[in-house]
Amino acid sequence: MAACSKSSPTKPTSTAAPAEADAVTGSVTVPQAVSPAANAQIRNVDQPVTLVVANAVATRGTNAYDFEVSTDTGFATKVATKTGVAEGAGGRTTITLDRLTPNADYYWHARAQAGGTAGPFTAGRKFSIGPAVTIDTPVPIGPLSGAQTSARPAFRVRNATRQGPAGPITYKFDIATASTFNPILVTATVAEGVNETGFIPTSDLPINAPLFWRATAIDATNAVSSAPTTALNFTTSLAIDLSRVIQSYPAAPSGPQVAAWRQTATIQSVEQDGNPAADGIMCIAFTTSDNWPSTAFFGAEEVQVYANQWYFANIGGQWYGGPGEYLRVGRGFCKTGQGTNAIGPDGGWNTVMASWAPKVGELVGYMISTPARNWPGMRTIDERSDIVVQPWRDTSLGSKVAGAVRR
Repeated sequence: MAACSKSSPTKPTSTAAPAEADAVTGSVTVPQAVSPAANAQIRNVDQPVTLVVANAVATRGTNAYDFEVSTDTGFATKVATKTGVAEGAGGRTTITLDRLTPNADYYWHARAQAGGTAGPFTAGRKFSIGPAVTIDTPVPIGPLSGAQTSARPAFRVRNATRQGPAGPITYKFDIATASTFNPILVTATVAEGVNETGFIPTSDLPINAPLFWRATAIDATNAVSSAPTTALNFTTSLAIDLSRVIQSYPAAPSGPQVAAWRQTATIQSVEQDGNPAADGIMCIAFTTSDNWPSTAFFGAEEVQVYANQWYFANIGGQWYGGPGEYLRVGRGFCKTGQGTNAIGPDGGWNTVMASWAPKVGELVGYMISTPARNWPGMRTIDERSDIVVQPWRDTSLGSKVAGAVRR
């Protein structure tokens, strides 16, 4: 029978792991740099920059990450440091930097820490922040605050100055009924012009309404905009677009034809009184920058005429008009017979103007042209004045006419 072995009484057998196991230190791999890519070019407007790494592998503990950004490859001049960043889900860890100085090169790296062990940093990666692009507020040219305009005014600004490598500039024009621009009535974006940029609405704005406009310069390439101009107020009036006037005299050039005539005369004043007792006096004083020739009045050489007065009526929102009285050479600017109840029925009009009797205060348009009635039979040259719009007066109906009406 074999003898039984027995353990030493001074060294009992133990089933525990070796004591050295408690001292084993965990290991941490290097995370992988993901973004920005090496030598990435980042627009200044795309800041802040986000750094992304693929998570490291640790044999012990939970990873935390350190990120460093420097202006040199040796990381002696750090501009951003983030330590103890918790490991992100989905296999990646991300941080967002504060904004960095534009137009500069940067280097970044990251490392993981776990169980008291710091792993090695990733290799440094370079990225560059582009220069800052700024655009100054464009300067309004017109209409300026307080202006009276037509229903389709030309909105104009001086082109915005800019700093940095700006891309193509466009301008956004906003028109609204309130200075808060809420709501916006009309908005349009147009390409930059030479020295200045403008916009003309394609449809009429509300008539006799207080409106506001502003403009903003935009660099879409760099996602940069200027501040908008201050809100400028203006008021539309019943301005007359000759190309849209319904010609109301049967033997006269059409509205679009007259619209194309050279404007070589300027109206200085319109004085009229629809009172029959004042003979329906109509005086349209004007100056010309050209010599308007005369022609015989229906063949009568002794009666030379050189111009026609024009009258325009807004009826139902549509402008009607046509040439009226002839002006004779050496006889001044005034004609009679344009009373409130005569200017329509006695004008020879072939539209609703034939029954037109303007009301006191109604806005009426006036113009002067070279002979245009019975045109082209008495045609000389094709030139005209500007158009003046002002309220109709009739002293028999309570109007006050300032000063004497010149005859």
